[in-house]
Amino acid sequence: MIVDDHQMVRDGIKTMLSTQPKSFSFETSEAECGEEAISKILSETFDIVLMDYQLPDINGPEVITKVLNIKPKEKILAFSSYDEYACILNMKNAGAKGYVLKNISPRELILAIDTVLKGRRYYAQEVTDKINFYRRKRVKNKAQQEKFGITNRQFEILRLISDGMTNDNISAELNVAKRTVDSHRQNLLDKFGVNNTAALIKKATELGVI
Repeated sequence: MIVDDHQMVRDGIKTMLSTQPKSFSFETSEAECGEEAISKILSETFDIVLMDYQLPDINGPEVITKVLNIKPKEKILAFSSYDEYACILNMKNAGAKGYVLKNISPRELILAIDTVLKGRRYYAQEVTDKINFYRRKRVKNKAQQEKFGITNRQFEILRLISDGMTNDNISAELNVAKRTVDSHRQNLLDKFGVNNTAALIKKATELGVI
């Protein structure tokens, strides 16, 4: 099953698969939106699904989540032009068995499909590099967080502050009282020895906490 909202992309994938050595005999079905994909995947049997991230109705991670809630053994390979870490993580957390980019070579696409069909995971090298980079960054951030005695809740609030959220927004996002957020924000200012939000974000970034 090829899930992508562009006919040209779907046709390109089919051409890529058909021109490779006959290791597999592909019979393909297509869907151009998330709801169509869900309907077909749940009513038919596919060995593997190639899933785009951005679709016109619901996105790839949502489709994957809905499908796997009903057919948990479905093998889904993310096939996207998005190489942002957030997109990779969303597809991975939703249950995709791998992630490749649309600039992939026909030979690597076959390798990715074969790997997933055998029950393993496959990530394109660019995707693997990005995952490893953010893993190292997360470890570094955690070490700095502990060094400055920042609790997990304070770190969460600090991250939201750096995203430009107000205390009212953070209160609603985390479902905690605004006075609790006020208190954590003041504790963060004290721990970093600064007097305002701009200085807090600047110093936390310089020190590698966020």
